[in-house]
Amino acid sequence: MEEDEFRAAGAAQQKKLREHAARLRREPFFGDRIQRRLVPKRFRDLPNLFRLELPGAWRALHTVASHPTEGTQVRIVWIGDDKRYEELFGYS
Repeated sequence: MEEDEFRAAGAAQQKKLREHAARLRREPFFGDRIQRRLVPKRFRDLPNLFRLELPGAWRALHTVASHPTEGTQVRIVWIGDDKRYEELFGYS
């Protein structure tokens, strides 16, 4: 995730994202799994994609990868408001 995206979010979104990050350490597959056919092109090389709801109609997307030597890794790959989310998924 770009640091600028996180900084662009408001305090409420940042707080909730930190709460979600703590939960993702315990439950990596937390959130709504996005069906493969709906995954935007820029994220198709990821093994999976999940959506997290944030306050003020913001969303965060994360992926989960497992490595034999590194274990399970969760990475937030995108955060944005509803308008950017709809553009990303081609809804607008």
